[in-house]
Amino acid sequence: MKDQHYEGYRNLGLSVSYFRKLRGLTQQQVADRMDVSYETISRIENANTGISLDMLFELSKAIQTPPSELFKHANL
Repeated sequence: MKDQHYEGYRNLGLSVSYFRKLRGLTQQQVADRMDVSYETISRIENANTGISLDMLFELSKAIQTPPSELFKHANL
């Protein structure tokens, strides 16, 4: 992830965390739905890693929130 995009990833991660919690889901539950580790979800939420569009679409499905809503909430 490029430093110049950190703030965007951080805001997106906060958006993911918000909607995950709104749905009453733990990081582990989301990870299980996506067949990834909970550490992967944690790294996304804390902007410790970049995220591909494929991963974003899977994450969006797992937390039952359209990608557009994630971006809107993140002010992106």
